[in-house]
Amino acid sequence: MMAQLVRTTEGGPSLSEDDLGSFEQRYGFKLPHTLRAFLLATNGGRPERDLFQIHGLKGNPRGRIHLFFGLNDSVESCNLDWNLEVFQERIPPGLLPIATTEGADKLCLSVAGAETGKVFYWDAHAPVGENNLHLLADNLGAFISALQSDALSPVILKS
Repeated sequence: MMAQLVRTTEGGPSLSEDDLGSFEQRYGFKLPHTLRAFLLATNGGRPERDLFQIHGLKGNPRGRIHLFFGLNDSVESCNLDWNLEVFQERIPPGLLPIATTEGADKLCLSVAGAETGKVFYWDAHAPVGENNLHLLADNLGAFISALQSDALSPVILKS
């Protein structure tokens, strides 16, 4: 279901349930069903609908996804585990970076606590002491369903 809500290009190699299980075991949390389905169908990549609304970020009401992260990609920075480790000191605990904008900002999925399943925008450039997290959606399916496209969005040709 959710996996067909958006197509991607330039995703990583095909994944298996074992790949996802190894990732979960290594980091000690379960991936939500919708993310599992998305990764198994696409293994990340550039989405054909890449625009999203950001509520509460002054002067920046929209964002653009550059890439959804996957696993086992030959480009290290395209992987969930690489981003989780590199940004672990900056992104609040319990958040998994699942995508990036063309800058350093990340889209994160809460994988722990009362916020589990919610999607957040993490503003890498927020001044110290200012809010750097903005709720985007109550779940990944709703977030992906709300994505839009424009003339700058990737075009995926039907094969």
